[in-house]
Amino acid sequence: MSTLKMIFGGFIAALVAVIGAFSLGQFRGSRRAQADAERQRSEEQTAAAIALAQRRVEVTKGASDVQQSLGRLSDNDIDSELREKWQRPGGG
Repeated sequence: MSTLKMIFGGFIAALVAVIGAFSLGQFRGSRRAQADAERQRSEEQTAAAIALAQRRVEVTKGASDVQQSLGRLSDNDIDSELREKWQRPGGG
């Protein structure tokens, strides 16, 4: 009976060790996955902020260019250009 208890105790100890190793590995893996996901979110936010800043620069430059070109034109030239190039939707 004592030998059976020792075998059973060894089996239980081995089972606990395997479960503990699995749990520890899973905990480390999930922590690493969370860190990777956070890093990726940070990189995506940085890329979005850079794209937004570049777009703002382009829009500001475009508005400045339009303002400069309108400053050089006379009122009649502006009116004729608007009539030629701009139409209301559905206006034909």
